Amino acid sequence: MTCPYDPKANPTPALSQPQSTKEEEIPHPPGHYFIGNLADIDSTSNVQSYWQLADIYGDIYRLDLPGRTAVVCSSYELVNELCDPDRFEKAVMGPLKETRALLKDGLFTAYPGEHNWYIAHRTLMPAFGPIAIRKMFSEMIDISSQMILQWDRLGPDHEIFYSEDIHPFANQMAEVLIESGKRASRLSIENHLRIWSAAHTQENIAAMHKLCDELVAERRANPNPEANDLLNAMLNSSDPVTGEKMTDENIRFNMVTFLVAGHETTSGTLSFLFYHFLNNPATLIAAQKEVDEIVGDGALELQHLPKLKYIKASLYEALRYMGPIGVIVKRAKQDTLLAGKYKVDTKMQLICNLKPFHHDPKVWGDDAGVFRPERMLNGGYERLPPNAFKPFGDGERACIGRAFTEQEMIMAVALILQRFQVEMADPSYAFHIKSTLTIKPGDFKIRVRRRPGKSSMVGIPGAISSTQSTTQSTSNKGNSQASGGNRLTILYGSQSGTCKAFAEDLQTSASNYGFSAKIETLDNATERVPKDHPVVIITPSYEGKPADNAKKFVSWLEANSDSKILENVSYAVFGVGNSDWVSTFHRVPKLIDQLFEKMGASHFTASGFVDVKNDVVGPWEDWTTQMWQDLREKSGTTREIQASELQITIGKPEVPVSTAGEELDYATVKKNIDLGGGDIGPVKKHMEVELPEGVFYRTGDYLVVLPSNNAETIKRVVKRFGITPNDVIKISGTNKTFLSPGSSMSVFDLLATRVELGTPASQRQIEALVKATPDDQRSELSRIASEAVYQSEILPKRYSILDILEDHPACKLSFAAYLDMLKPLSPRQYSISSSPLADTQIDVTKPQAHHTSIASITYDVHDAPAWSGNGRTFKGVASTYLSACEPGGRIHCFVRPTNAAFHLPTNHEIPIIMIAAGTGIAPMRGFIQERAIIASGGQQKLGPALLYFGCRHHEKDFIYSEELKQWEKDGVVSVRPAFSKVGPSGSLQYVPERIWDEREEVAKLFLDGAKIFVCGSASKLAKSTSETCKKIWLEKNPGKSEQDADEWLDQQKEDRYVSDVFE
Repeated sequence: MTCPYDPKANPTPALSQPQSTKEEEIPHPPGHYFIGNLADIDSTSNVQSYWQLADIYGDIYRLDLPGRTAVVCSSYELVNELCDPDRFEKAVMGPLKETRALLKDGLFTAYPGEHNWYIAHRTLMPAFGPIAIRKMFSEMIDISSQMILQWDRLGPDHEIFYSEDIHPFANQMAEVLIESGKRASRLSIENHLRIWSAAHTQENIAAMHKLCDELVAERRANPNPEANDLLNAMLNSSDPVTGEKMTDENIRFNMVTFLVAGHETTSGTLSFLFYHFLNNPATLIAAQKEVDEIVGDGALELQHLPKLKYIKASLYEALRYMGPIGVIVKRAKQDTLLAGKYKVDTKMQLICNLKPFHHDPKVWGDDAGVFRPERMLNGGYERLPPNAFKPFGDGERACIGRAFTEQEMIMAVALILQRFQVEMADPSYAFHIKSTLTIKPGDFKIRVRRRPGKSSMVGIPGAISSTQSTTQSTSNKGNSQASGGNRLTILYGSQSGTCKAFAEDLQTSASNYGFSAKIETLDNATERVPKDHPVVIITPSYEGKPADNAKKFVSWLEANSDSKILENVSYAVFGVGNSDWVSTFHRVPKLIDQLFEKMGASHFTASGFVDVKNDVVGPWEDWTTQMWQDLREKSGTTREIQASELQITIGKPEVPVSTAGEELDYATVKKNIDLGGGDIGPVKKHMEVELPEGVFYRTGDYLVVLPSNNAETIKRVVKRFGITPNDVIKISGTNKTFLSPGSSMSVFDLLATRVELGTPASQRQIEALVKATPDDQRSELSRIASEAVYQSEILPKRYSILDILEDHPACKLSFAAYLDMLKPLSPRQYSISSSPLADTQIDVTKPQAHHTSIASITYDVHDAPAWSGNGRTFKGVASTYLSACEPGGRIHCFVRPTNAAFHLPTNHEIPIIMIAAGTGIAPMRGFIQERAIIASGGQQKLGPALLYFGCRHHEKDFIYSEELKQWEKDGVVSVRPAFSKVGPSGSLQYVPERIWDEREEVAKLFLDGAKIFVCGSASKLAKSTSETCKKIWLEKNPGKSEQDADEWLDQQKEDRYVSDVFE
């Protein structure tokens, strides 16, 4: 890595002699009478407020808080200046000062110059020196090995980093730290009135101190001079300068300090690291490969640690990206100027805001928002400018135990990766922060599965090395299977549930063909692809990327693509994709197919693919029919094919059925308003929801909504089958988890929340309807089941099974058979149309002040005559569900990060060109709103921004027009509407046409580094826009070919031309 920081291009003022220029006022958000900026700070998570305010007010801003003034510094230049020990020193203020009730004059919370800090620091420095830390290796390996063995015993279904049974000390510590943070953000009068909270905090502190005093008393009563631990050092060592020993009271405070620091920072760092590893599985594979090459199956030894460079780099990168310490707090030793122009006095709290500081592009480059351990390798860390990396604090008050915790963490990571494959307990985990005195990923949990061929004692010192696993199968033997029949493993990746449903469908029918099938996620098969029986892989592509539960598997394949480790694997692939994504259509299943073949595996049947834009079910049914035929033939199975049916029992309910879900699964609707458009197309609406506490998003992310089928469609189903919505149904004879086999539920719940009712019928499903119809009434059904009629009439008009049943009442299809034909109800994804900078709320009126985020979406309401005719109305599942929601109601939803490139540039001066049509304006509105908030801070320069926005009518569906006009007036964006039906001057135009007319301006902006965002119809706007961009490029590059233009555009799509398209 070459550090982008150039001290000549970015001269830093001499630290001891700041430049003298005209003094400037420090930027600050507007305050409120009596409470100042208290309402701008979330008392449960100060650091997130600091990050957000830095986005608005820039590298430096002032906060007026009860009893103190804080100046928050977020750039390298400013933090580097604050690290000058001649001018600045550690400040024990705010939350840290409140924590002194627990830690007093311990190493972390002692005031500068406090006598006991010097005694403890000089006494303990040798105990944390390089030689002493190396001597601790045997104790560390013993403790870490106990942890590893316990994880192994608990098995692959146990969730780690979460425990119902933790030591009372940990609970007491967490409560004290949380309360300390809250006290620092309250008015003093409020703290005086919170008598119960103060009493409870004192009880916790007394209990923690009591435990430490008991440990000291026990060691004094029973000395253990051989113990190589800190307690012996504190009890028996003397200060080399004064000869004094630490008092029992100071020992107590430092014991608590080490327990707090060790528990909070080490666990937080490892949680961050494994989150990044699992979110960027190529880095996990690289770290594991390093362990395999250096340690192998033997015991981890002290000599191995310096060689584990990638693991150390990964830890440093995790600490840089977002470490457990969110701020370093300083104070000026005397009144001075920061950056030569901002006056600060000795009473101010000077906060080094570490997240934006560690993401400063002047030091870390434009990819600072990417987890990339390689930036710390090959001299990258050593080439950093002074004071650029501060996760352990600064100067003499930096963490005394840095070497201890680094060695401890490297060992723990190496032992984990040596033995286990690691996976997220919830592959769809949405990252959010939990904050006490430190920060860590909230509710983050992992599972571990012993790697194939690893013995139960692998890596344990003194154990007999063995490559024969006693409790887990190897990759040659594959996954464990249910007994009976030929074995088959079905591996799937799935985001919305479609591929999982296909896998369960295959598992259900396997026994009919003489096979015993087991299904698992692709990630679970990492290093464990069976070789003694066939494997079926079912997977989608999401913007050319694997599903969340397939990312690690694909990275493992890519990392081993030059090997033949899949020799003797017999496999088949079925891919799911959307042809709207032309450049990445079926990329992942095709990549897996190619890598399997390259790595020595062989097909037992041809690969199959489906386009979800068209018939989802038909190609799947055709492929599975051929797959079973080929599989039976190659396995020599002669068992007669059996038929099985999904079975149901229906009864009358004894009690009303509740459909309410868990509180945390829902967001609260705050607003749901019409934007217009109904006279010229679909009605467009704007919805705002308050996300669950602790759930946040970035501008450009998605809100994924889990809808319910509308009541009218459900009424049609129950009428057709002669049942009632309140009937209780129990399903058996299937492995489809979305049908909850074995559980009882109401018919309404089942039809409303579990199944898709409007999916186009497949040709084979119509053939099944023919068989369920009396012979003398089959003619019309037989006609539409024919290939020609199906392709020309049924599929284009998107007839559902229910439509066809209504049109052919003589069909006697059972309700059970109908349910077996249905697919799981899939979540719908909407681009968020707001910025978290504008819509985050902090409620300081509640006893527990909390931080919530408001997100908005913009959506069309699909309500029109159905293409299938017969007087039916097509109602979009999700849009109908959303449009019926009222303020105060709740919707089941979650936030999903978008493509990493579909975010505003970190450098706000980079120009942007936004291209949208209809509700595709959603993410663009979020971008513009964010720019408007940044502009309102008055401290950050914005680059030019163009918005090309396609509408039908300048009065009826030019949505958000008033907002856009105001933002244009404020200089935030230049709005370029294009009206296709009715324009203000009668001129009609589509977006690409206007772009072409203004191509000189567009081309100049792009040459100046502009980033292009596109959101709208894949087949219309996205396609025509890309063609226009290529046309402009060809005009500017005479002599180039269409192929050259295609290659150029593909290169830009890596980061400068990004799209979010839909159909």
